[in-house]
Amino acid sequence: MPVNWTPMRWPAEWKDPSAVSFLRGTPVDALIMDPGALARQVERAGFKVLRPTEAPPGVSIVEGVWPGIRLTSRFGAKDVVSTGPTGEPWVDSNLAPIRLAQARQPAGTAIWVRATPRENSLRAEPLVAAAGDAAVAGGQWVIALPPALASGLLARIPQALQTWKTVSDTAAFFATKRDWNRYQPEAVPGVLSDFAGARPLDVMHLIARAGQQFRVVLKQKFTPASLAGLKAVIDPDPASPSGSLRRDVLNFVAEGGMLIAGPEWGEIRNARPSATTHPRFRLATLGKGSVAISRTPLGDPYLFASDTGILISHRHDLLRFWNGGPLSATYATAPGRIKALVQTVFYSGRDPGGDTAVRVAGPWKTATLSTVEQPAARPVKTVPRQDGLEIHLPGTAGYIALELEA
Repeated sequence: MPVNWTPMRWPAEWKDPSAVSFLRGTPVDALIMDPGALARQVERAGFKVLRPTEAPPGVSIVEGVWPGIRLTSRFGAKDVVSTGPTGEPWVDSNLAPIRLAQARQPAGTAIWVRATPRENSLRAEPLVAAAGDAAVAGGQWVIALPPALASGLLARIPQALQTWKTVSDTAAFFATKRDWNRYQPEAVPGVLSDFAGARPLDVMHLIARAGQQFRVVLKQKFTPASLAGLKAVIDPDPASPSGSLRRDVLNFVAEGGMLIAGPEWGEIRNARPSATTHPRFRLATLGKGSVAISRTPLGDPYLFASDTGILISHRHDLLRFWNGGPLSATYATAPGRIKALVQTVFYSGRDPGGDTAVRVAGPWKTATLSTVEQPAARPVKTVPRQDGLEIHLPGTAGYIALELEA
């Protein structure tokens, strides 16, 4: 079944089918390559061969970005870190596009991410980060080797062989964790949109970068159950919903939720001005809940995403990191909510002596930790908190999975 395949793009540098020897004993079993004699020989060697232009049944392909801190060339300098108004480095990630693809596709669809390595080197760390970036959202990176690595394998360069072992070990780790995809993501706000433009995706990306756990709420598939368990609804679209959708969102607010939206929502019946003020939003109460309507058409997505965190209140944060640096993290619970899973990918080099910690909200008593380098789950230092569990993380791993139990 495609959902269980481990896909890889066949490197252009591999002109001879004997290169399949590098794939023996690894989880790679589906190769994306152009049709022809070479593809037929690879298929005869026992591998599933897929055309680059076609997604197999049960698979949705996301044309992703290369994950990591974005570097630019400016003012005569190369490799300058791009930042936003907060000073935080901009991180390219595929978390939001994967979540959007999951919301659009039938349940059980495998989400594959095609992302081409930005760095043509023999280093393993960027490739592990690419795999982790997809995995934290429940997707799967289509393995793509930089030309230097593909050629280095043919030449049997020791560093290339070691990097390939790390990449294949990473693929093996995630191949054994597919049951994690049954866990349901936890969320504080839902991003309500038809996703017809780029803004909602930018907003989701920035909300995730701020450490907030979110849910995609497609207007096209909306039911009142879409908002179950949420604290807030964020509507970044340039047009407000009408009819039953508008009514259901306002019912959610009246029952204790929050709506954050642009001025297109207009006047909201029975809403009463709040005693609290905000420089960019008109605040009001509606029933047991509250409404924040932007005073002007939504502009800078950085500022809007930052405002949403403040409006909702960080007291609802499900994950809170200390000394984490640029990262993506997701929080999901098993059926019955007796277990939880927190996956984190770190995009920058980490200090072995650094003290990184995360507070996980919930009734959790114990936690175990696993990494690509040490896949066997092992105990980790924890500190009980009134509203959750504080966990201290090792300083070097680029990807960490925490499994928690109540």
